[in-house]
Amino acid sequence: MTTTHATTQLQTWRDQAAKLLATLLPAMPETKVCPKDELADDLLRSLTAQTARPPGRSPYTGLFGDAALSTLRHKAASGIKTYLAALHDDHLTPADTQADRLIRLLRGLSTALPPGVLPYEALFGYTASPLPQAQLKAWRRQAAARIQQLLAQITNPDPTDGDIIADGLLRALGHQPARPRDRRPFEGLVLVPPAAPFLALRQRGADALKLFIEHLDDAQLGSKDAVIDNVVRQLSTPPLPDRPIHRLPYEGLFHRSTSTLTPEHLQQIATITSAAQVALIRRLVPYLNDAIDEFGINTPLRQAHFLAQLAHESDNFNTTEEYASGADYEGRIDLGNVYPGDGVRFKGRGLIQVTGRANYGSCSRGVGLGDTLIQRPTLLNQEDLAARSAGWYWQTRDLNPLADRDDILRVTRIINGGQRGLDDRIAKLRRAKLALKV
Repeated sequence: MTTTHATTQLQTWRDQAAKLLATLLPAMPETKVCPKDELADDLLRSLTAQTARPPGRSPYTGLFGDAALSTLRHKAASGIKTYLAALHDDHLTPADTQADRLIRLLRGLSTALPPGVLPYEALFGYTASPLPQAQLKAWRRQAAARIQQLLAQITNPDPTDGDIIADGLLRALGHQPARPRDRRPFEGLVLVPPAAPFLALRQRGADALKLFIEHLDDAQLGSKDAVIDNVVRQLSTPPLPDRPIHRLPYEGLFHRSTSTLTPEHLQQIATITSAAQVALIRRLVPYLNDAIDEFGINTPLRQAHFLAQLAHESDNFNTTEEYASGADYEGRIDLGNVYPGDGVRFKGRGLIQVTGRANYGSCSRGVGLGDTLIQRPTLLNQEDLAARSAGWYWQTRDLNPLADRDDILRVTRIINGGQRGLDDRIAKLRRAKLALKV
């Protein structure tokens, strides 16, 4: 949202607030002066650059002559409507905070804004800056992944301030009461064995937050998104500055999505034989678009090579895990499988199948998850990490330049270690180029 857009949105908010206050203030049922009148007086004085109301002075005294309380409220409402709509400051002012608070008070809402939420934001939303649904969902997915990453990077075995912040967000999204003082963050919100260390609580809390954020059903940007944006900023190391008025929630934290991959594209590339394939493809596409954006796979030719290789490696998008048990990898020092059971534990997973303890560790750190994938390797089966791990692999092996040269032989050799399945990969690349109009 540019400064011009921010000014437009802020002015729209002020216009909406002015009209609403002009309706709500005269309709107050109270027959005597009350705190709402005090706030209305303070707001009008702020808007008209008058000195603050002296302590003990009744609201509206000095602003208007003697009149019935209902008349004074009508006059105050009229003045607020005029001056608030005429306020053209490009930045939020104390009057905006007062106007937001007065509306909340008149509507019987909490007057405390959640952390990260701007005045007016929760009341009216971003009506002057509509956001495509695909972009909103992409930003929420990216925020969910970022919070999971940031929590995974906390290595302290005891609760931290970051855990308390994340616990608060999880409770807010789940409509849960505030955390009791005698409970650790996430305790009572997620299920872990009673004797489990706090690290397990943190991991499950991160999983739950990711799920909640990805599945927000609000159709437009709102206060929940503002709070999530603020949590990303607080959990970052070092913490990021507060979101300025000229930015939408998530804007500046994540790029705008440019990828337009659809399930139909993947169905044109792969050999489809089952409804389960189609279902997996539909779940994968949003995360593939995110990975394409995140890892710079940003031309149709690069995407054609990337998707052709993924289609082959995943058996035409039938699976995110290799069919073999992984026992053949047992004792493979070159893969970092140095402990008994590592072969099966770290079998190939993801859309470009990450294999072996060493590669799982590199991938886990590469996508910002610390050692999470070493501790929980089956997470790579999940659609989001299956796609992100493929993007990470593609970027770390510097495959974009080879795709730019249309060199499928070298791309295949780097991914496969040889040329196994080359004919199928070439056929899929041909179909990918047709699908993406390369």
